Amino acid sequence: MIQYQVRCAKFLKLLAILFIIGSCSDSGKTSIIWKESRDGELSGDLSTPTPIVFSKGNNRVIATSTPASTMECGTFPGGPPEPIIPYMPNHESYTDVFTFEIPEGNVLTKIVIEKLVVDPVHTNEKYACLPKSNEESLGAFTAISHHNQIDWNSESVLNFISLPVAYPLAGIGFAKLEGDDLLEKYRSEFPVSDYAGINKSDLVVGPGKHTFWWKEGANKTSYTLNFMLE
Repeated sequence: MIQYQVRCAKFLKLLAILFIIGSCSDSGKTSIIWKESRDGELSGDLSTPTPIVFSKGNNRVIATSTPASTMECGTFPGGPPEPIIPYMPNHESYTDVFTFEIPEGNVLTKIVIEKLVVDPVHTNEKYACLPKSNEESLGAFTAISHHNQIDWNSESVLNFISLPVAYPLAGIGFAKLEGDDLLEKYRSEFPVSDYAGINKSDLVVGPGKHTFWWKEGANKTSYTLNFMLE
């Protein structure tokens, strides 16, 4: 009888351990709130972003952005006659944009780049306006707004380099290295002087709807972003 009770106690203990492990595993899965291979492609239309609801803790978005097969070195009215920028028509086709909602009582504390795998597609050998070093063009332009959409399009070179007006951006920064915190970049000075003044050191991303914009350039990029809420 005693041996039976001991065996039962050990069995129940084992079940408890398995339950805890299973619960942890489930928790890890639920932290992936959007995975393109599972949930579908993220929107490329900045006027109708993919809607996502965040919750307290980790909120991971796993996606891939692939540029169009061709691009061009473009100029804009009033600019120098030489090609100055890599211009990619129909840029929305490989832009990722989603609106995320933060519940009451929560605030976004970090946007950590947990994975960033970049494969060059367009290079300086084919397009002289791209940097000679592939490393200089690696990574993506990212931005955040306090609205449920962003007004921007790539119908012309001028529009391509212009910033949104009706639904302005609250923070901008380049995604280049795993481990970087994009929210920290949005609170720091942007390295391109033409867009100075957008980032504010006191930026707060709290309850309500906000839109995140991943704008790839000349490369194919697979990424995992972790939006952390407290």
